[in-house]
Amino acid sequence: MKLLPKLILVFISLIIVSCTDSSQQADPDFKPQNTVKSFSSDNSPVVLVDEAHNNFLTISGRYKPFEQVLSSNGFTVKSNTRGFTLDILKNIDILVIANALDHSRRDWQPPFGSALNDDEVASVKQWVTDGGSLLLIADHTPFPKVVENLAFAFGFEFSNGHVGRYTFRIADATLSAEHPITNSGNNSSNELPVALSIPNIQKNALLFSRITQVKTFGGSAFKAPDEAESLLTIRQGIFSTEPAIPFQVNSSTTRIPIEGWSQGAVLKVGKGRVAVFSEGMMFSSQVDVKTGEKHGLRSVGAEQNEQFLLNVMHWLSSVF
Repeated sequence: MKLLPKLILVFISLIIVSCTDSSQQADPDFKPQNTVKSFSSDNSPVVLVDEAHNNFLTISGRYKPFEQVLSSNGFTVKSNTRGFTLDILKNIDILVIANALDHSRRDWQPPFGSALNDDEVASVKQWVTDGGSLLLIADHTPFPKVVENLAFAFGFEFSNGHVGRYTFRIADATLSAEHPITNSGNNSSNELPVALSIPNIQKNALLFSRITQVKTFGGSAFKAPDEAESLLTIRQGIFSTEPAIPFQVNSSTTRIPIEGWSQGAVLKVGKGRVAVFSEGMMFSSQVDVKTGEKHGLRSVGAEQNEQFLLNVMHWLSSVF
């Protein structure tokens, strides 16, 4: 085997170890950089983070820092422990589904079922169409496979593999420079932001930092529907490594080119909004308890990831 394929396989192997190591936990020392609450108790958006679908990322576990960032800004964050119905969703503003798995999975062996049944997918789709907002996160294989019915419902087609760590930048056009999420919360129209009509919202909610760089830590990739706007677009020469059995990678493992695919995109659906990301570590801070090494929000190159997360959540809240 030539040197380059060897290096690629070693790199992918390191990513796989990082993503699946059971010693990787939420960083207990994490503190958000944000110190300003954009919402008061009177208008705080209610964020429901799923924990009912065997989720690998939960606010009681590896996604605790995610909850800390949102709470620091005035969001009300709750966990969900029941299957999705319109009745459960009717009193929330944003639903977060992060790395769901099929029921009672204990290993990574195929075949893979669906985390959500058809009725749940229909309920989420209807709720979004009627004005709800969904943040869907599906990391490396097998996470995309088990939520593909939900992704397809909104027109997103995931790869079911592994993509290397990646830094998206305005400078090389891999990070969108035009969307309000990255462009200082600016509204492309001449209308005032919705936030100005929300009682008690602090003016700081309108003072978003312009995002010039976002770092991801592996994950997968997806094709977004034409009407979606890609925020994190993969450049030429990048591949998705797609093993038949997760984490079993060798020289004959399928690799598909993913130039122009996305790791983060947003879409308006009816009266609602959807944000899809194919990597979860970028919105959390985790520590390997064996080595003490930290990954995610406090990593070098990810200095703007926290503000990027808040901008995404403000967009989902229709602040702009």
